[in-house]
Amino acid sequence: NAEREIIHGRWAMLGVTGAWAAENGTGVPWFKAGELCGPDECTNFVFPGAIAPLAPEGSGFPNFWAVLGFEIIAVGGAEALRTGLVDPAFPELTVGDVSPGGRFDPFNFAEKYDLEELKIKELKHCRLAMFAWNGLIFQAVATKEGPIANWSAHVADPVHVNVMAKGMFF
Repeated sequence: NAEREIIHGRWAMLGVTGAWAAENGTGVPWFKAGELCGPDECTNFVFPGAIAPLAPEGSGFPNFWAVLGFEIIAVGGAEALRTGLVDPAFPELTVGDVSPGGRFDPFNFAEKYDLEELKIKELKHCRLAMFAWNGLIFQAVATKEGPIANWSAHVADPVHVNVMAKGMFF
């Protein structure tokens, strides 16, 4: 089903971008962030390479449980609107339609370009992002390093640091 593929692909695009940005900004791979910052001791934690701590000392922000509750309400509300559990706020939004256009078209792409072609392009990008996310997972398992560290090592020595290197296959 193309609808599910697009939804999963959009999450994969966010995940790949987030994994890259997290390691690029802090030096900590995406799969090790939870080891360094847990619900109880994350308020005054400074990630390696970060400019400032996550919150001022003694402020209590960001409170893990408040952030979790906000995410559950925000994502749950969006999913309720998308699936039709709640009536759409705007009449031009159709339930179950994941394609852009209508109210969610701030740059008028639906009018400037061929909307059917843009839908195909988005589906292709979604498939590529899902494939990339699987690559991030497999390289994390195989090398115990993040995407930036793996790429830097490969660029420095492409002959010996690649998928064919000893120990890369299980």
